[in-house]
Amino acid sequence: MTAPDGPFILFRLDEAVFALPAAAVAEILPLPNLDRPPGSPAVLAGFMNLGGEPLAVADLAVVLDAGTEADPQDVYRHVLRLASGDLGLLVDRVTNLAVTATVAAQVDPKDSVGGAVVARLTVAGTFATLLDPARLLLAEETLRFEALADAARKRLTDVTAQEA
Repeated sequence: MTAPDGPFILFRLDEAVFALPAAAVAEILPLPNLDRPPGSPAVLAGFMNLGGEPLAVADLAVVLDAGTEADPQDVYRHVLRLASGDLGLLVDRVTNLAVTATVAAQVDPKDSVGGAVVARLTVAGTFATLLDPARLLLAEETLRFEALADAARKRLTDVTAQEA
């Protein structure tokens, strides 16, 4: 992914500012209670029930090894539901929506873990790290999330059937 022109969504993880292309984010959600199955990988904050469908929520601070471990149930945190795939990203706080920025420095994908960091942006005098949402999780993590989502979907179906 080359650095897009924008607009961008800015968010914080601990004290660091990150950005995603606004087109990559379907919606910004308040943090509900998350269901984290036993034996889940460390990057999985849990699942949220999104209209009867489980949405896997990855703790982006763990994925990027950025900042200190925060309480995954902190009500002031946000979930960014990505436009492609069934994935939400748990972030500390969205700080700005649909902003324009200039690319301060392009980052070679081989110089970032998994190529997730695309560029450094400048937004109103603040630096932000632009991420490629397609490169945040390893293929193995994606497969594990899908298997856990299938199990969560079955649990939701069973609960709905029992309530009927």
